Order: sequence, then C-alpha cells, then structure tokens
Amino acid sequence: MLIGVLNRKGGCGKSTTAVHLAYWLSQQERVILIDADGQASSSQWLQKLDMPSVVINDPDDLFDQIGKLAEEYDSVIVDSPSVLGEPAKSVLLSVDLALVPVQPSNLDLLSAKDIVRLVNQAQKIRKEIPKAAIFLSRAARGTVLLREAQEALRKTQGFRLLDSVIYQRQVIADAPGQSATVFSMTGEAATLAAKDYNKLFEEAIDYGKTEEPKR
Repeated sequence: MLIGVLNRKGGCGKSTTAVHLAYWLSQQERVILIDADGQASSSQWLQKLDMPSVVINDPDDLFDQIGKLAEEYDSVIVDSPSVLGEPAKSVLLSVDLALVPVQPSNLDLLSAKDIVRLVNQAQKIRKEIPKAAIFLSRAARGTVLLREAQEALRKTQGFRLLDSVIYQRQVIADAPGQSATVFSMTGEAATLAAKDYNKLFEEAIDYGKTEEPKR
C-alpha cells in the first residue's frame, strides 16, 4: 500500500506518525519511507533504526519514485512536506491512502482546511482516490477540546475520522532522541503509547483496504 502522511501544520506529529507506521509495517512486510519533508527528520531517525529510507524533494522525482519503489516494496510511506505545494500534490496523485494527523486546537483545525481542500482536489481528479483518513494527535484525554474537535472533524468531506486517538505522552517525544520507537521502548507509558499506535494503524490500514460500494 502507498500511504502519504500529510499536514502543513508543524508539531502535529506527522513525521512521528510516519516513522512509527514504517516501523510497525516492517514487522510484517517490506517497507520503505520516502522523506519529502525539508527537515529530513524522519529519514535521520530511520537511519538510527537501520531501516530503509530515501530523501526526495523534487516533485517530479517524487511522483516517479513512489511508483518505482512500490514495485520493490510491499508498502511505501511518504512523510510529505509541510508546505502544500507541488511535492504534496505529487504525493496525493500517487498514494492509495492519505493519513492526516491533527491536533485538537482551533488553530490546527483551521489549518487542516488547506490539506482537506488539496486532498479533495486529488480525489476529484482520481475519482475518489486516495482514500483519506484523519485522526487526532497529541490530544489530552477526556477534554472538551478533544470532543469538540472530534465533532468538527467528523463532518470533513471526503475523509474518514478514525476512532483511534494518539494521546500526548512524553515517551513519544523522547523516542527520536533515544533512536527508538515506542514499540521498542520499555515502561508503562511506552506500552500505552504502543497500544494507541497499534490501534490507529490497524484501523487506518483496514480502512485503506476496504472497497467502497459502487454508486
């Protein structure tokens, strides 16, 4: 499966999601991550994990390489650029599933409108592909803000709001510095974070593979 992790808002957990997804999938199949983000943080992280990744910033190269790498690997994960320009469009014109992490804040919800519009444009061109899923990231459990964000995102056209939520945990922020993912870290906090990511990725992959009923 070809999966793009996208959002232009910094701090939403985009690269963290991409790296954890790549690691999670690598336990089951051959996977490579394309780092199209200018900071190249996900590829540097994966190098420490001794996992395959490649940095591609040019939109034409990105479009070409996604297809080529799909012939060599079972899954290709793209950590998309934060700037929603031509590279992001190349990702959306290539992937099967667009996965969008959003923090439950007013600014993040407003910012999400830009990526939603870009995804919707790609879906019009490709006849409802890519499938798109949005989820709440770095959330505080049981807050009014979380519930309000879920209500707002549930109405997002062309997207499935996933039930899974990634909650704010220090262990997730610590993972890159420890050259690890929460799946390989010890302690209760890491175990809980790993459980959250397991649930998220299972739900996202299942949704990405589900065939929509013909209209």
